[in-house]
Amino acid sequence: MVEKILIVALTVLFLGLFYTRNLLVQRRTGQPIRSRTRLVVTSIVLSNACFVITILSVYSQWWYHYMGTIEFLGHPFVAYSGLALFAASIVGVWIVSAQLKDSWRVGVSDNHKTELIQDGIYAYCRNPYFLSYYLMFFGLFLVRPSLVLFVLILAAIASFHRMVLAEEAHLHKKHGKAYAAYKKKAGRYLPRMW
Repeated sequence: MVEKILIVALTVLFLGLFYTRNLLVQRRTGQPIRSRTRLVVTSIVLSNACFVITILSVYSQWWYHYMGTIEFLGHPFVAYSGLALFAASIVGVWIVSAQLKDSWRVGVSDNHKTELIQDGIYAYCRNPYFLSYYLMFFGLFLVRPSLVLFVLILAAIASFHRMVLAEEAHLHKKHGKAYAAYKKKAGRYLPRMW
């Protein structure tokens, strides 16, 4: 029962924080926060599908069975580890998105005017926000491991990675040499160790 309550509560918390961040930055900047590209829409749809599939599988053993249950991962410890990872990723998403200040955006648009953030965790990693998403998806998978969810998560991660590549190209175009120098010192998803 705790698992059912937590998966819904964490999903609502994540979505609430996501939309709150959008509204706060949009109100401060007076600019739209989300671009309306096909890639952004696809990423949003895939993310929401991952949430819905996970919630359905937690609430209905019948649904879960027909999603291609991965039996050897079906242990309460694994599920609660997934919930813990999901919760930690929500905290991570909130912290790293707050470090973007008014440069927070969903997708890229040539109309967006943003500064290049290179401090805080962004001094070491160019995309900690997306890394938090990847951890969140892995946490969802651990809650209810199934083939359907695995395929959805792979599609979502591929979509987000394409967003990262588009964003990096956009930032290079906007910030030129400053962004090129930043790329040399900060890794895409993980800090550079050399």
